[in-house]
Amino acid sequence: MLVGESDWLASTPLFYNVESGDASSDIWQVMPAVDVPVELHPEGLYNFLDFGYSVFGQTPVTNVRFLPPASQLFESSERGLEVVRQSDPVDDWWDYRLAESDVIELIRERVQNWEASLPPDQEIVLPLSGGYDSRLLLWCLKDKERVRAYTYGLSEDQYRSTEVVHARTLARHFGIRWERIPIGDQHWFFADWNAAFGISTHAHGMYHFEFYTKIRERLIGNQAFLSGIIGDAWAGSLPRRQLRGANDLTQLGYSHGLRADPQRLRLSASNALRNQFWSENRDRLSDHRFQVVASMRLKLMLLSYLMSVPRRFGFQPWTPFLDIDIAMAMLNLPQVRRANRQWQRDFFLKVGLDLENKNLKSKKRNSLNHQAMRRCPVERLDMEKLSEVFDQDYIRWINRNVDLSALSDLRTKVLGVPKAGGALKRLGVRDKSLEAYGAYLCLRPIEKLL
Repeated sequence: MLVGESDWLASTPLFYNVESGDASSDIWQVMPAVDVPVELHPEGLYNFLDFGYSVFGQTPVTNVRFLPPASQLFESSERGLEVVRQSDPVDDWWDYRLAESDVIELIRERVQNWEASLPPDQEIVLPLSGGYDSRLLLWCLKDKERVRAYTYGLSEDQYRSTEVVHARTLARHFGIRWERIPIGDQHWFFADWNAAFGISTHAHGMYHFEFYTKIRERLIGNQAFLSGIIGDAWAGSLPRRQLRGANDLTQLGYSHGLRADPQRLRLSASNALRNQFWSENRDRLSDHRFQVVASMRLKLMLLSYLMSVPRRFGFQPWTPFLDIDIAMAMLNLPQVRRANRQWQRDFFLKVGLDLENKNLKSKKRNSLNHQAMRRCPVERLDMEKLSEVFDQDYIRWINRNVDLSALSDLRTKVLGVPKAGGALKRLGVRDKSLEAYGAYLCLRPIEKLL
């Protein structure tokens, strides 16, 4: 009997428990019963810490796994749950090539077809960062009067943040309804995040719970939702990586410091899953295009929240960038044009939306994590619970460094200054508070599990 299946990216994770036979997109539905001690999977936990989210089909819990891309999950009375891998759909698209103008037109056509499928009076919520993806989607929409756009800023002065300045400029250009949403209190949403994602991923996406909570306070009704999820990856934002072995696979994870040190585990872990993934994919990973596909397949365990969190708030999310033909059309553009997304830069210049060349004054530095740490200090990690799994010194170091002091506050600000910060980093000066914060966000879900 077919239990479930995944698309070409596994864009909606499907978890299953090989012992109980349960399967669900909600990880808590397949976790061991509350009266059963949790058995940690050493390698699954090691990889979770190294990447910041569950990878290679295994969560940090021994019997809890998830379906890989392009796969089906069957259940039989004889064999229990069984994963059947299908032929990889991307292999049928390597020769699919369109001109740049045709790629743009394909995206616009797909967006407007989705728009036409909605009730004519239904509003469309668009998280408008002002970046290339949301900018392109806004341009694609036919009826701008339906749009309700919202933006949060990342810099200390959120009103002058680049995201806000660019979004405000676009809103004026297109005459749409737009509002800035102040955020920075995301730590109040730890429980909500844990209830949604548990140990599938670290807890960094809490600010989206804050963002959509505040949007919901402003909206009543059943709005559609247009997302730009992972459009940047297909467009050319990810560089080519030199991968020489299984240990280099973390380069595909793009964790951005939101990870913990797996060497501080007190459990002995093998590299079997990582080595198996490398063995199965090493030849294809020499192709930059497949590197991008593999990266997104790995990271969608985390990034799927960009669709699932809005859904939790009653929105109906959709995006064109999970469609394989659109993704592959973008990936198959000439590499020289994809580098730094030059093809999109030229398009925005052509249609008068090249905001980067309009001398808009803004603050580019992302200090949102630091703002949250200052405004709503995190609870200390539980030493008693975690010391059986992690070095006690590591837990102490995390707790000490996520508790901001005047010195750590100053160090973070200086390291955030482009030239001065770059020079200090080359000298080995680390931002211990943000490093500890990344580790904290990985250990906190584990603590709640134990």
